[in-house]
Amino acid sequence: MRPSLLLLILASLIARADNPALKMKVIFSDDFEAAAVDQTKWKITAPQHVSIKKGKLVLGFGMTPTGPVGGGITIAAKPEQPYGYYEASIRFNAYKGHRGTMRISSTAEEIPGASITIQNKGADLVYPWARLASAGGTRDAASPKETGFLGGGKEAASKKFNTYGILWTEKAYTIYIGGKVAMKIDKPEVKTPMSFAIQHNALESDRKDFDPKTLPDDIEVDWVKVYK
Repeated sequence: MRPSLLLLILASLIARADNPALKMKVIFSDDFEAAAVDQTKWKITAPQHVSIKKGKLVLGFGMTPTGPVGGGITIAAKPEQPYGYYEASIRFNAYKGHRGTMRISSTAEEIPGASITIQNKGADLVYPWARLASAGGTRDAASPKETGFLGGGKEAASKKFNTYGILWTEKAYTIYIGGKVAMKIDKPEVKTPMSFAIQHNALESDRKDFDPKTLPDDIEVDWVKVYK
């Protein structure tokens, strides 16, 4: 066997061994094969921007005089489990001025609380981010870089469906981008259930980069799985 082929096989085995899903079972999933979003599974934000096309969930976006409006979905059932692995296959938007997010989060009033997020700013800048709230105040755990974790070309976040995951255990929050660890936060304080959502939205700071000529610039979701 050629050395290069052996290295590829070893790398593949290591990546599979590091996949949290291998040691867990699926407790929630959706592959979006129905004609419309299953509202027994999902709460929908801005339904005019949410649809299913060719087996993919499509989250659109628009800028209105009163502000940005984008589609989003949140698991409909009240969260019942602390800890788990949340995974989705997503093709993010290509342009700046709006952004895609996948997150788990506790409610705003909960202390301790957390929002663990994978975010795409457009231009294939996908990065991890977290906001942590405790009795001592709120702090942000920012990405160590904002230059993108997937690279460009055919692997870019807007060119293909990549797998994104958030692992929440008693020991850490771990964010996976493209099958690789992008951020790890040790000693999580939150021990109560958190909700899961995927959204297409914008911040006030995004307005300067928004160009309506780039629309439609949708986010597509191939599947979602939650493991316990």
